[in-house]
Amino acid sequence: MATTQPIGAQHARAFTLIELIVTLTIISTMLSIGIPGIIALASNSRITSAINNMVRHLHYARSEAVTHGVSVILCPSLQGDGCDDSFHWQQGFILFADSNGDRNLGSGEVVLRHVSPGLGETRIFTSPGRKKLTFQASGMAMGSTATITVCDSSGRAKAIILSNPGRPRLADTRADGSPLVCI
Repeated sequence: MATTQPIGAQHARAFTLIELIVTLTIISTMLSIGIPGIIALASNSRITSAINNMVRHLHYARSEAVTHGVSVILCPSLQGDGCDDSFHWQQGFILFADSNGDRNLGSGEVVLRHVSPGLGETRIFTSPGRKKLTFQASGMAMGSTATITVCDSSGRAKAIILSNPGRPRLADTRADGSPLVCI
């Protein structure tokens, strides 16, 4: 025979107000700790991606210069039809074989790559006086040591230092040791 319990004797299975407040407090605390970390991770990922892209193209330019025995120029270029008069590379850049040695894209010179914009909030710029990066047929990077600074929207910065022998390295400061500045 089944026994029946009087109304009110059955236990309700639900959260009490105190349990709900404690649960929401724990969740909000975890989110307040976790969200800044996720934002920093995304920012570092954007910077890392931009740096890897630049380093890949620096290696490619150096390789092409040595392989074909001709100077290869990298320079900012929005349209891809010549070098822009700028230190800012995030709008796009080109690599071209400079067969006549004038450091300008002329008729008959081949554009090896045109890298389109698409880096979003990431800014890329070279050190003053280095609007163009040149690799000679020997693989040497012509001119003084160049600093390519990569910044995100929050001001975090990393640098690629291109030495005269043509080898890039990563750094947290400029080539002379001074701090990186996002402009």
